[in-house]
Amino acid sequence: MNTLSRFAAIVLIIPVVGLTLAGCSKKLTGDVTTGAKLSFKINVDTWLGYAPLYLAKEKGFFGNADVSIDVSPDVAVRKTGIKSGNFQAIAETVDMLVLDRDEGVPTVAVSGMDFSNGADGIVAVDAVKTLQDLKGKTVLVQKNYASEALLNYLLEKNGIAFADVHTVDTEAGAAGAAFVAGKTDVAVTFEPWLSKAKDRGNGHILISSKDAPGVIVDILSIQKDYLTAHPEVVRDVVNGWFKAVEYWRAHTEESNAIMAKYYSDTPAEFADQISGIKWPTYEENVSYFTKGSTPSIYDTANTFVEIYKKTGQTQNDFDLDPAIDGSILQSLHASK
Repeated sequence: MNTLSRFAAIVLIIPVVGLTLAGCSKKLTGDVTTGAKLSFKINVDTWLGYAPLYLAKEKGFFGNADVSIDVSPDVAVRKTGIKSGNFQAIAETVDMLVLDRDEGVPTVAVSGMDFSNGADGIVAVDAVKTLQDLKGKTVLVQKNYASEALLNYLLEKNGIAFADVHTVDTEAGAAGAAFVAGKTDVAVTFEPWLSKAKDRGNGHILISSKDAPGVIVDILSIQKDYLTAHPEVVRDVVNGWFKAVEYWRAHTEESNAIMAKYYSDTPAEFADQISGIKWPTYEENVSYFTKGSTPSIYDTANTFVEIYKKTGQTQNDFDLDPAIDGSILQSLHASK
């Protein structure tokens, strides 16, 4: 079993429908043709929710996009890669999109990838029975990451001051491992560490993302200039993702076996661990990228704008609309 790392980090306004390669003159880093295909590098963490990318690549679902998948848990590497154009896309969470916007990272969310439905959470010793019991406690949690976003959301929702909890910046997988090893009493982590919480003898899942639906959502974010120049390539990538999810639904055992190997899991282990992950349908994605829907990426993002203002993680007022673009999703409708 490998130690999974979670970037988050679900998910997701420039009019891009109708632009063509012929009409674009700007040369971007990574614009390397491979035969009739254009290269497309996406940077991901080793979060299980991104597994359909591997399935899509193996099954040839990406059309004319020559997709390569770069794996790195380092948030700084992701942001630098997007700014330089070395990566054409990153998989991240909606809360991370907010930080991108604040820091001037040129990402545009174009589609949802997965909803965490119990795969992220807080593990604690049995003596910590409620969120109120976290007051005065030391919590291992990865800063500027989905784990911290979930913790801050839960503290805010339950009227607990951020200052009442002492946090120690720890990579989410390492935080889970430290808890199971008995080195800390509380950690914010993800699967498989949630399931392993009881292994230490006096541990349990205090709360999970299943208790906070729609909060931790992974999205596909595209480098802004690349999206403007090559919307048809992005369209092929998004369409390939949905083909993979549909294939998984129809051929679950085969698909799990393909995806599991990328996480050094057995198919049975993989199937168990993704039970807390929801891969939304195309229709659910269209709804999520529509203002006024419930849930909506706009509402999720604005929730974290307010939280980050209170925590001091963002200093600026900014408009999130340019960082969210549902036109690629809308353009797929004719092929569905």
